[in-house]
Amino acid sequence: MNTPVNRRTFLRTASISLALPFLESMTKAAGAPGTAAAPVRRMVAIGTPFGFDPYVLVPATKGRGYALTPHLEHLKELQNDFTIVSGLSHPNTGGGGHKAEAVILTGAPYPDYSYNLKNTISLDQEFAAHFRGQTRYDSLVLSTTGGSLSYTGNGVAIPPVNQPSQVFAKLFLASSPQQQAEELRRIGTGRSMLDFVGDQARRLSARVTASDRSRLDEYFESVRDVERQLQMSGEWVNRPKPAAPQAAPQDVSGPGQQQKKLQLMFDMTYLALLTDSTRAVTIKTFGDHHDLSHHGKEPGKLAACRQVEVELLQAYAGLLAKLKAAKDGAAGSLLDHTMVVMTSNLRDGNTHWTANLPVLFAGGGFKHGQHLAFNQPYLEALANPDVEKTAPKTAAIMGRDQAPLCNLYLSMLQRAGVQTERFGSSSGTLTGLEFAS
Repeated sequence: MNTPVNRRTFLRTASISLALPFLESMTKAAGAPGTAAAPVRRMVAIGTPFGFDPYVLVPATKGRGYALTPHLEHLKELQNDFTIVSGLSHPNTGGGGHKAEAVILTGAPYPDYSYNLKNTISLDQEFAAHFRGQTRYDSLVLSTTGGSLSYTGNGVAIPPVNQPSQVFAKLFLASSPQQQAEELRRIGTGRSMLDFVGDQARRLSARVTASDRSRLDEYFESVRDVERQLQMSGEWVNRPKPAAPQAAPQDVSGPGQQQKKLQLMFDMTYLALLTDSTRAVTIKTFGDHHDLSHHGKEPGKLAACRQVEVELLQAYAGLLAKLKAAKDGAAGSLLDHTMVVMTSNLRDGNTHWTANLPVLFAGGGFKHGQHLAFNQPYLEALANPDVEKTAPKTAAIMGRDQAPLCNLYLSMLQRAGVQTERFGSSSGTLTGLEFAS
């Protein structure tokens, strides 16, 4: 007979306590580096909360040899290094709007503003988990606008680093002996906590239902994963950091500085990848033009909003160019081995639609130079702007028949060698996106 477990139960010793996940028994009680043969794979994910104007971003035709749109002209020299994708969405996020920012990289369902979101692991953290300990930092979570794109396996947001100078310090500035000792003490305390609660955890397992025991097994496995992370973190504390290739960046702030802030953060991203300090980076950016994104198609505001989008695309092109110019051993460039995806939770800020999301995907060892389109009626609707006025809720605009954005994420994970057949809402890998030889 199972003994009810009080919902306030903790595994604890002295001043250390480890909170448990919610169990049905509580309800009852309450009433190493890559080898030469296989190049190291990396990923960068960039999220912007207000999307792009599709009328100047999305090509009119699909496949290869498409005509560059006004926005894509800013990536002209890199056309064969990236793929533009249209007709993707995260299923069951139709009413999420701005709040769907939280699921850009997870694909967790978020049907409306009143829904109590239970988020899931983000793409970068799934990626990083498979290469843990091979670099100083499993991942870098960055932001120029506040908020995070990265979520743990339990759906908890990972706080971002907001200033380029802070990223530079993490990458290149050596810790003092006192700081190293404190870091080792913190890591040791974390390991001790897991040791102390071990006996209590085993006793608790005998008191709960079979269903709860399964959940506890998953929970304890995640705790053991934390222990492994702590051990590997300790191994990196005394290793010297790489020499700084440049002076520390000067942080910028204030209105009108979005592009400069992002360029600085892209510079730090480039250095992190170049020195193999991490292989997974997320950046949330360009969140200062909310009012402009609600332009209502008023000509002046629309033009100003499009110019902001151009600045974001120019910064993106700059990052790709730097990665392409950097050699990565004898096997190619950093761009060849780094997947760089940029997307949003909205098609565009003016409509708030969470369908037909903008996606630019570059590098990483794929065959690029194409427009992959998964919603042909949407392309036809873009050729006639009046469609949005006369039938704003049509399937062509809202995109009920689209491919999941998580299909792209699954393709990325598999390209990195992660043995998985599913991620988030994926139904398979992204059709038409092929590995380069």
